Amino acid sequence: MWRNRRIGASLYERLIRTESVSFRVSVIPSIYGEKIVLRILALTGKKDFQSLDQMFISQTILEPFKEVIRSPNGMVFVTGPTGSGKSTTLYAALHEINTPDVNICTIEDPIEVRMDGVIQSQVNAKIDLKFSTLLRSLLRQDPDVMLVGEIRDFETAKIATEAALTGHLVFSTLHTNNAIQAVVRLIELGIEPYMVAPSILAVMAQRLAARICVNCKQAYMPERDVFDRYFNDCESAHLPFLYHGVGCGHCRQTGYFGRIAFHELALITEEMRTLISSNSTDHQLGVAARRAGYRPLRYDALKKALLGFTTLEEVESKTATEWILDED
Repeated sequence: MWRNRRIGASLYERLIRTESVSFRVSVIPSIYGEKIVLRILALTGKKDFQSLDQMFISQTILEPFKEVIRSPNGMVFVTGPTGSGKSTTLYAALHEINTPDVNICTIEDPIEVRMDGVIQSQVNAKIDLKFSTLLRSLLRQDPDVMLVGEIRDFETAKIATEAALTGHLVFSTLHTNNAIQAVVRLIELGIEPYMVAPSILAVMAQRLAARICVNCKQAYMPERDVFDRYFNDCESAHLPFLYHGVGCGHCRQTGYFGRIAFHELALITEEMRTLISSNSTDHQLGVAARRAGYRPLRYDALKKALLGFTTLEEVESKTATEWILDED
């Protein structure tokens, strides 16, 4: 029934308890007939989202992220591929700062979850109602916080950047492999480095992985070479246990039930702003970010494997090896 049975079990349980379900449907022709993808959106409609505290975000990432989203102005990005949970994280961030005295406006495609106290708008290609068009109009609505569902083109990027520089807090998404590349992506879209540097506050990148079923989770001791491949500071006498699911009726014999997110957070420091202004490479930016405490996705993924949330197989399939090795 489900293409990915590891996450299908929990999804099936939620679906059979839900009265109404929303789908985003994509259909394309192929040589074998039509190919259809159904993306399941909010399963229970209004306010069906998690808070930041419920999302198993590591405290070293969660606390600075909470501080950043309360800034009076600037841009905060969440990056990752399609289906990596970016919208869920952004909804949770808006929920965290949503109070009656804060004017929050969104531009989405489509609106996936309806939020009380938030002005939500949806793009409509049929009448040429684009992200950039709505964004220009929203700036006349005296917003404090704006969510731009995705920055896809120069015009949207330019307006969003200018908004961040003129007293607005802007949330948005970009499709990049990691947090550092989001900075370079904005410049590639045509935004001048001197505008990018002061506007960006932080970038969070994330991936979703299958979570070990809590009903059949078992600890095991892998071979020494496995630890040597992923960890460089394990002493032979103190090797930690790892975990996997052996399969049960609860998870439909898959060993997995639900999903867990891996995160990385790059806070833009003054050193990084100087590098951005001088049009430095993503490697140079990454080295500076590491000095300020940045750790890549795999670092967070391995922590969650050690804590028993997921397996090394999921870490390997969802994250790349560390791409910043030194400061040369």
